[in-house]
Amino acid sequence: MIKIQILAILFCILPVGMQAQNTLSLSQAIEMGLQNNYDLKITRNAEKISSINNTWGNTGALPTISFSTSLSEGFNYNDTENYRTEMISPELGLNWVLFDGFSARITKKKYEELENLSKGNTAILVENTIQEIVSAYNNCIVQQELVKVYAELMNLSEDRYNRELHAKDLGANTTYNTLLAKTSWLEDKSTYLQQKVEFENSIRTLNYALGIKDNKMWELTSGIKSDLPDYTLSDLTTKLLSNNTTLKNQYINQSLLAKETALAKSNYLPSLNINGGVSHTNRNVYYSKNSINDSKSNYSDVNIGLNLSYTIFNGGQRKRSVQIAKIEEESAVVETDQMKHSLQNQLLQIFSTYEVQKDLVLLANEREDAAKLNMDMAEEKLKTGAIDSFDFRDIQINYLNAAIQKLNAIYNVVESQTDLARITGGIINEF
Repeated sequence: MIKIQILAILFCILPVGMQAQNTLSLSQAIEMGLQNNYDLKITRNAEKISSINNTWGNTGALPTISFSTSLSEGFNYNDTENYRTEMISPELGLNWVLFDGFSARITKKKYEELENLSKGNTAILVENTIQEIVSAYNNCIVQQELVKVYAELMNLSEDRYNRELHAKDLGANTTYNTLLAKTSWLEDKSTYLQQKVEFENSIRTLNYALGIKDNKMWELTSGIKSDLPDYTLSDLTTKLLSNNTTLKNQYINQSLLAKETALAKSNYLPSLNINGGVSHTNRNVYYSKNSINDSKSNYSDVNIGLNLSYTIFNGGQRKRSVQIAKIEEESAVVETDQMKHSLQNQLLQIFSTYEVQKDLVLLANEREDAAKLNMDMAEEKLKTGAIDSFDFRDIQINYLNAAIQKLNAIYNVVESQTDLARITGGIINEF
């Protein structure tokens, strides 16, 4: 009978849908999310497009070879004799820009930078996705632990109510104390049921981050990281300036604008291209009355030429293009400095928050241990009548608040640690 009651209590404590579930670790969640994320799929396609564009054939450096042919047929009617003319003229043409102010070489480097920028955008989205999944997963663990805390309080309140009810039946207790214990138990049970819903909603939030459409419940196998390493601000700043993905992308943008300036300057140089072609014509004439006069002729033509062009004056358009390109390049340098300043400021805030939250975790642990010990001692005192129900209820609530603060403190410090890994460019390697 006792075993059956224990199993029933365990069944009630477990959240709805937790029985016979699929297990999910944090690493599995990250892998699943990176495969299913909608925005990441789109960004990866953009990266493929930038890779396809990064070819010499897309810069105009390679020759253009074309083929064409024409077929014509004519009829001539006169007083002596009618005849029909057939003509076929295939032609092969070549056009090749030999020199265009180094624009092809500059454009190729530009496409390389665009491909790197696309990879950088993918990396940023990967980092954001990992951070979102880690946060959602840790929140699920916190909500699950809160379910256990509320279940513990609910069971304690139920035991207290049963004792008060039994004492009342024996005539050793008042109806007032019994109703007070019942009210506390019902209140704790209501809070427990609400927390179960909070946990289930956190799982749904995690499923959305993983790109899972089904209302799937998981058994989480990874706990919240308990190691809280010590960082130095100087090391974190060095990592930020060298590894931050957003800053790397800004450097690429700056390089792209430098390429635009070089392209604008290349318009001051002449352009040289070669063109040529080979054509062949077959001409056949057929007479309607006297086939002896039929004739066939064919001839070929080969041509090749060089074309040198240089723009002497175009209303100052080249000068204006260079000036605008230089101004935009200077603006990019200012934006880079601003981004560095902003990121360093964010790093300082996150680092300070992390250091404080580490101390808060230690304090929260001590407070929960003290509150737990106090509640255990108070339960014994309640049984002996050393304290009344009001005092015991206050001690219960104090333990509940201490447990909640501990879980929140752990969650907050891990969030700050993840933020540090994200801003210093190490979140992909870490997770």
